[in-house]
Amino acid sequence: MRRLARWTTAIAFTLAVIVGVLAVVDNRNHVALHFLGWATPEVSIYWWLVSAFALGVLVGWVSAGVRVVRAVAGNRRLRRDLDRSRTELDRAKGNTIGV
Repeated sequence: MRRLARWTTAIAFTLAVIVGVLAVVDNRNHVALHFLGWATPEVSIYWWLVSAFALGVLVGWVSAGVRVVRAVAGNRRLRRDLDRSRTELDRAKGNTIGV
């Protein structure tokens, strides 16, 4: 199973590199983006693509990080509740044995 995962990762990485190289070769034109009367300096289309990808990765990491923090906090709360329940169960077992 690990081999399959490694091969899949290697193939995906190779494809990403090939797509990146093709993006550089095919998008050498310089363009300026216009939005609400504001224009950016003229930059290669490739850099706009890379910037959009990087921004997407950053947004993905931040949103995943928020979910991880929430999950960790929930796990801590559940462990604390479980420990309290186990303690209460042990006390209840101790009380019934002595009766």
